Amino acid sequence: MTPRHDPARHDQARQATARSVQARRLLRAGGRLARAAAVLLVVVAAAVWLPHLLPGSPAAAALGPTATPEQIAAYESHLGLDQSLPAAAWHWLDQLAHGDLGHSLASGRNVTDELADRVPVTLELFLAGQLVALLLAVPLALASAWRPGGAVDRIATAGAFVWLAVPGFVLGLLLIWLAAVQLRVLPATGWTPFTRDPVQNLRHLVLPALTLGLTEAAVFTRTLRSQLLETLDQTYIAAARGRGMGTARLLLRRALRPSSLPLVTLVGIGVGTSLGGSVLVETLFAVPGIGSLASAAIAGRDFPVVQAVVVLGAAGVVTATLAVDLLYRALDPRIAHDHR
Repeated sequence: MTPRHDPARHDQARQATARSVQARRLLRAGGRLARAAAVLLVVVAAAVWLPHLLPGSPAAAALGPTATPEQIAAYESHLGLDQSLPAAAWHWLDQLAHGDLGHSLASGRNVTDELADRVPVTLELFLAGQLVALLLAVPLALASAWRPGGAVDRIATAGAFVWLAVPGFVLGLLLIWLAAVQLRVLPATGWTPFTRDPVQNLRHLVLPALTLGLTEAAVFTRTLRSQLLETLDQTYIAAARGRGMGTARLLLRRALRPSSLPLVTLVGIGVGTSLGGSVLVETLFAVPGIGSLASAAIAGRDFPVVQAVVVLGAAGVVTATLAVDLLYRALDPRIAHDHR
């Protein structure tokens, strides 16, 4: 005898399944947040303990050779160097919760104010560099993958190898020599805030953004081209071609989206590596960002600033990792279904 269909029971089962899926999603999100918090705690502990790992006394270096032992001990107490690691880490986190990261030993300014002045500059430089890289890499990768072995593909591949072999500081010096010395169309160094003069801000931004973006473009092009070649071999691409779909629509709507996952990963990783790259670029072009601040703080043993920059960089990497995970699920819903 065929069982009768019960709509009410069917709706209850569907709602129960939906609640179960939602609960698993919340658990996975909670797990990711817990792992991110654990990473940040480890970074905070390492940053706080950093002065103890280096030779010499930061207090003695700051006070000079004429400082007495009593003055050095008092200064170490002021810096929290006489505390245990758990106590020092808790004290640092408590200061962070109140928006106070101490004062720079070099300038005497509040570290929070120092970061507030520098973060927008580095963020603008990073975004401009990524924009340059994507504007160059995406069209080149699409053209190369559509006709592998063609003229565009050979030029793009050779150019990527050349750019990857050129160190960043050499590329920056070449751009300065060409644009600032020979053509005299752009300033070699310096910075103007966007709020003060947008035109001058963009003129000062061009050379450092190109220095960052050209190297990234080489990596992006090679990665995206490789992924596009795999995607273009799929059956659904052949079916779309058979239906007469145009080249531009086929590449942009069918091939680019599933092929962009490694590119999203590279951009996310770039958030973490941008601090290391910005130290070189900001120093070379005299850009007052986080990179130049970190370079000066390390050279001057300005530990409150170094600690804040290290934790800020780690927070950027963790945030970028979570954002990449969300973008993965938006670009390819199958990833979300695979974790059900």
